Amino acid sequence: MNRVQLNHVLWVGGVSGIGKTTAARQIVRAYDLRLYSLDSQTYAHEAQLPPDTRTLDERWVESSPEALADWFEEDARRRFKLVVNDLLGLPDDAPVIADGPQLLPELVAPLLAESDRAIFVVADSALQRELVTARGSLTYAQTRDPERALANRLARDTILAERLVRAAAASDLSVVEVQAVEETRVSIQRQFKPFLTAWVAVGDRGDVGARRRDENDARLRQWRAHAERVPEAATRRLALACECGQPGCTALVTVGLSEADAARADARPLLADH
Repeated sequence: MNRVQLNHVLWVGGVSGIGKTTAARQIVRAYDLRLYSLDSQTYAHEAQLPPDTRTLDERWVESSPEALADWFEEDARRRFKLVVNDLLGLPDDAPVIADGPQLLPELVAPLLAESDRAIFVVADSALQRELVTARGSLTYAQTRDPERALANRLARDTILAERLVRAAAASDLSVVEVQAVEETRVSIQRQFKPFLTAWVAVGDRGDVGARRRDENDARLRQWRAHAERVPEAATRRLALACECGQPGCTALVTVGLSEADAARADARPLLADH
């Protein structure tokens, strides 16, 4: 049943930190699709699962990279039922790109009517290190040994990438290794070109503004929850999608959390200067 009901979903998995979510956002905005990003559902899912009682030091400093990889995959399996339920609850008025490193090949494969509805993106270890290090993390900064926490994270990602490549091959699913972050969007768009072309041919894109509001609201919920745990996060500014509703609008609105919340309280859309 789920395979038929989720036939409009295009799946993007792979290691974290290499631009998958950024690419997915760019594509859904250019083609007026829906976006379902696991990054925006972290705290919502956490509230529905047994709590992780480990401290940040126990997780990132004291655990081996192998143990971190095992934990990541276990968490991905626990979350996947929630992911499927979320996707089944979305309006089916447009194709959906579901994105997240927790979308393991062995979980996604049984839901695919066609294997080319999924792609998994990896990068060589040097590029992975460069991108993850450049991104930074307030989480690692809260451990007693941020450098070791980061090193464990990077080693974990290498292990996860190796496992992912093997799992995707076993399910005959596409894996692409990018040499630069700019290649991530190109690779995803190339994989899904037949479906994007068919969608564009439909003509009427429906309520584009509502899709962008839904995308932004998911990010805002995640942002608020993160700021409760890491107060410094509340001072950041995020580039959210313009909610003007014009087909193909890829403009961004850079706002602080308080600005976004004020707009929501007043029922004002987030609009870019066009």
